[in-house]
Amino acid sequence: MYVTLNQIQQAKAKLAGVIHETPLQFSQTFSEWSGNEMYLKPENLQKTGSFKIRGAFNKISSLTNEQKEKGIVAFSAGNHGAGTAYAARALGVKATVVMPENPVPSKKNAIIGYGARAVEYGTDSIAMFERAQQFHEEEGMEMIHPFEDLYTIAGQGTIGMEILAELPDVDAIIVPVSGGGLISGVAAAVKEMKPTVEVIGVNTEGAQAMYHSLQQGRPSEVDKVETIADGLMAKKPGDNTFAHTQKYVDDLVLVSEQEIAKTVILLSERAKLVVEPSGAAALAAMLYHHTHLKGKKVAVMVSGGNISFELYASLISDFNKGVSR
Repeated sequence: MYVTLNQIQQAKAKLAGVIHETPLQFSQTFSEWSGNEMYLKPENLQKTGSFKIRGAFNKISSLTNEQKEKGIVAFSAGNHGAGTAYAARALGVKATVVMPENPVPSKKNAIIGYGARAVEYGTDSIAMFERAQQFHEEEGMEMIHPFEDLYTIAGQGTIGMEILAELPDVDAIIVPVSGGGLISGVAAAVKEMKPTVEVIGVNTEGAQAMYHSLQQGRPSEVDKVETIADGLMAKKPGDNTFAHTQKYVDDLVLVSEQEIAKTVILLSERAKLVVEPSGAAALAAMLYHHTHLKGKKVAVMVSGGNISFELYASLISDFNKGVSR
């Protein structure tokens, strides 16, 4: 099943007054470095610090009163959990979030701060999903999946609508990819509204689930995920998100861990934006020339800003030891 433009438009109406419409930010510096006219879509400035509230709110608001009464469960390294917790509180629903063992403290604290219960289990997305599924089966909690749900995909697709409304002559949109919910929604919205716009996804070399799946021609699990971008750690895309990516996405490229790390600091230094590694991946693909784009008008997703102080300090220290752009 594919999400429809009408479903994305309905999500946009639901989200009115709930989220920030994050205005694009033009960057002269990044334009010069990449050889393109570069605009940042700063979802790091979104409520809860990432785009995830869009899909989570749209999904939870679609539930029946009976489903809401039983509560909801999500699994997340942090951003989807925070978005789900915030949306659940706004809609008066009890939420449980399954997180990895030893989660980023700031992300766990945010989830608890928004009123949800945090449960630590496993070290990857598949193990967390299995634990969340237990809550669903044993306690009747409704699953708020981070990507494999059409309501979630539609919510994320509102970003594509916003970009086209603000920059109607955009040539390409660059999107970080984990399980594929974000790129599925953005690409579906953009391709249905303006098919000539290129949509390019970005995986990190340490987490290549979607890249590997596209090569295999089916959703495939990778053996190992190891990346500083904890928001891009899906080991396998969903059936729906894989289908959307195959249908709508023009290309998917890889960036290195070092390129992401450098881009986090460059965003701080040049754009004055605090961004987590997963939020820097799309820009890294442009700054380090992993796409074919030249002389184009490009919108780049800056998907989140929830980085721990410890990691941020470490990246700054490494950068200042003489690492050059």
